[in-house]
Amino acid sequence: MLLTPRTVIMIAAAIAAIIAAASAVVAVSRSPQQISRSVLIEPPSSGTAQVSTVVIAPGDSASTIGRLLRSHGAVDSQTRFELLALLMDWEHQLEAGEYSFEPALPTFEVLRRIHSGETSPQRVIIPEGLRIEQVIERLAAAEVSDSASLAAVISDGRIGEAGRYAAQRPAGASLEGYLFPADYRFSLEASPLDVTVEMLQRLDEAITPEIARQAAARGATMHQILTIASIIEREAAVEHERRLISAVIWNRLVAGMPLQMNSTIQYAVGQPSNWWKAELSDADLVIDSPYNSYRYSGLPPTPIASPGLPSIEAAANPDDAPYLYFVAKGDGTHAFSLTYEEHLDNVERYLGGSE
Repeated sequence: MLLTPRTVIMIAAAIAAIIAAASAVVAVSRSPQQISRSVLIEPPSSGTAQVSTVVIAPGDSASTIGRLLRSHGAVDSQTRFELLALLMDWEHQLEAGEYSFEPALPTFEVLRRIHSGETSPQRVIIPEGLRIEQVIERLAAAEVSDSASLAAVISDGRIGEAGRYAAQRPAGASLEGYLFPADYRFSLEASPLDVTVEMLQRLDEAITPEIARQAAARGATMHQILTIASIIEREAAVEHERRLISAVIWNRLVAGMPLQMNSTIQYAVGQPSNWWKAELSDADLVIDSPYNSYRYSGLPPTPIASPGLPSIEAAANPDDAPYLYFVAKGDGTHAFSLTYEEHLDNVERYLGGSE
């Protein structure tokens, strides 16, 4: 139940009235002489001026939680916390988890969050297909940290050692593609380093032994799999085409053909005002960049975005299809073809002859 500030004030006032009128009949583990009406009258906070983080274990009692909160400076009075929990009938409805509390929060607000299970209030969703700059923008917009601090940590090559697969990437490669897209809840105390490490380790957790086995069977490193997966992520719009697009990429690699994927050009020419340029010019297609898959054969030096698990799975396990070409049909799907002549027919049909 969501409590408005007004409701909270009314509840606090009601609690104070209950204590004033009925303190003699409140049954607690302490003796009546130990219960004072002033317990719930909260003075100005003398607790910590910093964010406090408290980890509550499953089964912790209200007394244990109150003691933890007091020792970490989240509340000024263990007794006040316990009595509020008792009077709200929440003493057995306190959720385990890691909680972060801003300075000088009223005890009732601390209790309410624990009762509701509102752990780590900094929530940020990183969707699939973003490049590093966009990931940083998302994290900064969620006030996890400022952009400059995040960029400094992420660009530090040494941080990659915190992730199993990031540590295996080629020397000098950025962390592009290694910051796993997911729903994150960061502690208020989380530093840019903490955030980056968690995202790298989330990728490690996502890559299953089966994915690793499939990659090894194809003679591919995980860096190559992530690079292919990132292209799939940017090219595929519907789920059932991921493995088909993966097949096209693998078939062209085996044949020694340039990949000729527009998404790699978009990465190469991306700017803060337009990270993924929709309409590529003739000049864009001949730009001298290692990410220009029209000009250079093989894979680009790094992934071009953060791929999600379905794209990683598709990269490691492509469809058994002979296709070498595909073209967008304009409805989110693609027309796949084996020969260049078939491809030109599809280009004429769906793009009016202009690819």
